[in-house]
Amino acid sequence: MNKYLLYLETEEMPSSEYDNIKNQLEEAFKDNLQKRKIEYKDINVFIAPRRFGVYITDLSEGEEDTTEERKGPAKVAAYDKDGNPTKALNGFLRSCGKTENDVTIKEFNSAEYVFVKIDKKGFSTKEILSEISPEIIKKLNFKKSMRWGNGEYSFVRPIHNIISVFNDEKLDIELFGKKSSFIIKGHRFFGENFELENTENLFQKLEENYVIPFFEKRTERIKEEIKRVENKYGINVDSDGNLINEIAQLTEYPSAVVGEFKEKYMYLPEEVITTTIKHHQRSFVAKENGKISNKYVSFQDGYGREENITKGYSVVINSRLDDAAFYYDDDMETKIEDRLEKLNGITYQQGLGTYYDKVKRIVKLSDFIAGEIGTENKNTERAALLCKIDIPSSVVFEFPELQGKMAEIYLKNKNENYDVYKASEEHYHPVEETDCVPENEVSGIISLADRIDDIVGYFCIGKIPTGSKDPFALRRKAFGVIRIITENNWDIDLEKIINYSKEIYSKDFDTEKMNEFFMSRFETILIKENIKTDVIKTVVSNWKKPLRVYKISKMLNEYTEKDIFRDFMTAFQRINNISKNYEKNSFDENLFVLDAEKNLYKKYSEIFPIYTENIKNMKYSDAVEIILGLKNYIDNYFEDVFVMDKDDNVKNNRLGFLRKLSELFLEIGDISRLYQ
Repeated sequence: MNKYLLYLETEEMPSSEYDNIKNQLEEAFKDNLQKRKIEYKDINVFIAPRRFGVYITDLSEGEEDTTEERKGPAKVAAYDKDGNPTKALNGFLRSCGKTENDVTIKEFNSAEYVFVKIDKKGFSTKEILSEISPEIIKKLNFKKSMRWGNGEYSFVRPIHNIISVFNDEKLDIELFGKKSSFIIKGHRFFGENFELENTENLFQKLEENYVIPFFEKRTERIKEEIKRVENKYGINVDSDGNLINEIAQLTEYPSAVVGEFKEKYMYLPEEVITTTIKHHQRSFVAKENGKISNKYVSFQDGYGREENITKGYSVVINSRLDDAAFYYDDDMETKIEDRLEKLNGITYQQGLGTYYDKVKRIVKLSDFIAGEIGTENKNTERAALLCKIDIPSSVVFEFPELQGKMAEIYLKNKNENYDVYKASEEHYHPVEETDCVPENEVSGIISLADRIDDIVGYFCIGKIPTGSKDPFALRRKAFGVIRIITENNWDIDLEKIINYSKEIYSKDFDTEKMNEFFMSRFETILIKENIKTDVIKTVVSNWKKPLRVYKISKMLNEYTEKDIFRDFMTAFQRINNISKNYEKNSFDENLFVLDAEKNLYKKYSEIFPIYTENIKNMKYSDAVEIILGLKNYIDNYFEDVFVMDKDDNVKNNRLGFLRKLSELFLEIGDISRLYQ
């Protein structure tokens, strides 16, 4: 079968473009080949710092031949009165490369027209690839392009070389002033240039010249290299997946080296050492016997320069740790009161005061939330007051990644209670969708208070998310709010907490926009939970009680699949529809005259207290099972009872009762949205 290689060599590309280039290349070739009905087995996209391309295998020979029927002028315009061809017909035939013998007459839209058949030979795969490849490359989009030469070329980085080969035959294409060739460059320091002999051994030849073109294969090599140095030096390495990917993006032939930093810095907290090594030097922390050691594992692009590489890394790491030690020692000596005073000098957000103003609001809001969930943990107020205590610290100024963690270390050093120092780090979670919510109850309360304070504060000063713009990440904070409440099983009224936060600010916001904001967040969460659209529309209006909405949505998602529930809802919708415009829910059972309405009222009276108790305790499946018992009584009611009686007293009494019945579903949601 046929195979195709498109290969480009560039100057070093930014790693932020890797996924972008890879996805675009794969989709573009896939779409173009499918449009031309060219079959293939695999589209393999490869990318490394100085090269990228695509290798396609088992390509079909080309497009199928087709026959196209082309319509010409109407018969009356194609021939004169003597039946001779007119200029219109002759012109049409010339354009099609046909003669009068090829003409057929067919009816079209109640008139006769001239038609001819044109055989169209399909292009070969080789011809198609020669045509589409340059266009695909030219249409690639980048976050930031670079111009070179006289400014006439724009691409992710300047292109140095192009290889375009179909079945080992060079296809002559030209891109950005470069023509395709057969010469391939190896690693810029360790490899040699070589001539492409065939595409099947290209990738082997590249590896022999210290270039691993496939990203996935480089990540595997990094893992293997980590295992190699672990065995050699008797260490254990925390194989951080994100760091492995980052190194794979920066190297063409990653090789591990092991270095050491000065032992005098070993007294520093593990988090400080790890941040210095991992985040600032893209290196791995090494442990010995389960404890952090003064060894680290770095990667070079190439091989054999271990001493020089580790020397350079060690100089930088020791320098950074020296700074960290100075800042850490200074921070540990600072009094808590001094830190709080410094918070008063740091603006949190214009219009929302300082960080000290914020922690005071968090204290009040945390106490309120604690009361709502029924906890009396005496550490809540202290934990809330000190949750931002590390923001003025020198270590956090130098290492922002350690915000929260340094507060935990600092407060633990000051002998604060476990709940207090744990909350200072945990209250920042969840940071993103996949992050865990705080496990500690006090941490969860403060995390919730912190997020609600942010949302309410920014709404009060008009900084509301619009469209795709959300500069203060309020949507993410709202997502966190809902997750904290539901995953902690807190049956609380979110609107009540929001309103209390508004009172603390002594400001106001657009209530309708706040409702829409939280409803849209809840919709997003429930969609991710695979809740059906009509169920979401039914429950989301009750967003103010997140735990209940979440549990109800799960229950309805199950019950809406059951025929017995569907039949019941059909009957219950009649109650809802006939009574929805009647404002009163009062009635007098003594005015019921027909057996059907008496029986329905009796059954309602029997189940109401049990149903209400189940709703109160969030036993929604039990509640629905009980209410399903009304089905036959409702059917009999509408068969025997004419609600809109000519006697207003009877009519209004019946409407009041039906209105009361319809309110059984108020806690569940807007049932009119079900089965839409």
